This record gives sequence, C-alpha cells and structure tokens, in this order.
Amino acid sequence: MQTFFNVTMLAASGEGKTTFLSSMDENIRNDLSSSIGLNLSLNPELAAKLDQNRAKLKASLSKGTITCFDGIESTDDASSYPLEISHKDSDPFLVVSFRDIPGNWITDDAAKVISYLQSSSVIVIPVDASAIMNDVIDHQTNVENLLSVLKPGLEPSTEPRLVLFIPTKCETYLASEAASSRLMAKIRSVYKVIFDHIIWTSNVKSAIIPIQTLGNCSLMYHKKVKINNEEVWKPIFSVTQRHEYNPQAIEYPYLYLLSFILEQHYVNRKKGFMGFFRNLFRELNYLKLTNERLNSQCQTYQQLKVIS
Repeated sequence: MQTFFNVTMLAASGEGKTTFLSSMDENIRNDLSSSIGLNLSLNPELAAKLDQNRAKLKASLSKGTITCFDGIESTDDASSYPLEISHKDSDPFLVVSFRDIPGNWITDDAAKVISYLQSSSVIVIPVDASAIMNDVIDHQTNVENLLSVLKPGLEPSTEPRLVLFIPTKCETYLASEAASSRLMAKIRSVYKVIFDHIIWTSNVKSAIIPIQTLGNCSLMYHKKVKINNEEVWKPIFSVTQRHEYNPQAIEYPYLYLLSFILEQHYVNRKKGFMGFFRNLFRELNYLKLTNERLNSQCQTYQQLKVIS
C-alpha cells in the first residue's frame, strides 16, 4: 500500500523553482538514499528531463558571465516529479510528488494554484536572493500576490503542513556570516506578513534554508532587459570556475522536507487499531529512527532557520 504526499513549488517566474527541482539528479538522490537508508527513485523519463535541465545549468558556466537568458527557461505548464521511496528490493511504500507550477498562475489562475496548495503537505517558496537584496522587484506586490493564494491554500486543517522558504542564488550572500545575517534579516522583513500569517495558522510549520544554486559564480550587477515586451531587472553573474557545476547546501531542503513527511507518515501509521499493533511490534521504528537521523543532519547546517 502506497501513501502519497504532495510538495508544491510556489513563486513568481524567475525565482528558481525549476532550477531547484533540477538539482534532484541521480547524485543527490543517491546521497539522500544514503542519508535515510531507503531507496529513492524517479521515473526514467522524468529523471532524463531533470538531467537535461542540469546540463543547461552546467552549460551556463561555460563562459565568463551568466545572464537570465542562460540556463533554464520558465515553465509554461505544470510538471510533476513523483519520487518513490522504498526499502531495498521492495515496492515503494511512499510517493512524494514534487509539483512545479508556472509562476504566472499566481495572478492569472489563482483558483488552480489554491487547489494545488490545499492538496499539498509541503509548500516550497524559492526566493531570488539577488533580487531581494538589491530591491530590484516590487516586494510588496509580490508578497501580496503570494499571500492571496496562501491564505486560502493554508486554511485550517487537521493535517500538519510545512512552508519552506528557499533563498536561491545565494553564492554572494553565504560568503560570510555577516552577509548571511543580512540576507536572513531582509527575508524576514520582506515576508513578515506571510510569516505572521503562518505563525497564527494552526498546524503549519515554516523554515528558511538558503542554497547556492550553481556554486562557482558571484553576483556582479543587475541590468534591465526586455522579457515579453516588459522591461525587468535581471542579475548578471561572473563565473569563478568555468564548467564546474557545484551547488552548495542543496541537500538540506530535501532532508528537511523529507524529515517532515516521514514524521507525518509515522504519526498516521500509528493511528487506529492496526496502528496499535504496528507500534506494538515496532514495525514503524525505522520511520522514527530515520526522522531522527534527518533532523540531526539538518541541525549541522547553521544557515537553516526555523520560523515556527
């Protein structure tokens, strides 16, 4: 019997949703498998799609600078990546479906976005660190748009939920403790109304986990470019080591959300008449121990900040 959990990516276009998901390649899946002692697998076609995206990210590091026209293009439709979790030589007992939805849906099709959120155990909100730290976007409008779908999407539920903020493109802002502190303070300030709403909403947890999306690059400046007949500010990065795709701390968001999901699966499996016997015969001990192991690994990352 399989249990299903949904993880939905929520952010405006260009914040790094698809880029973050593209990090879930074979290497990171193998690392996560070692961490949790369970097998993690993707459909071969979907795995190939992620590999193609990762190849584009690698290619963006082949020259001296990276612009918004390099790497991965924004998605036009929703995509789903079901990650199957199993014991060795066994059928999957848990499926975690990562869902990537177009950023423009937040304003153009809010009802559909709300439906996605209401069916999600985890909501991941990527945040473009370079944009937020340099004030090149309309923060207030962006936050208001997110809150307009988050409020109904997080309506009081008996099931626990997790909202995970993932600052992306943090290469420049994780170089020192002072820079990291400024980044965290800025995110808390800009997204304050959302954090306040989450804190006052029952059964919802949240955390901030910054990552370095590519690794070997550094922010130079922002430049106005025309996209879809609209001028927008976009970052220009300098490449510090060509051809070396080296994302940093990319595993921690996965470790944190898998820890949350495994904890919920453990609690649910303990319920009821059958749960009593599963607990009695210690059938669920592996879930408890795995969750404890993941929590321990997450605590080693000093940049991880739990909000609620």
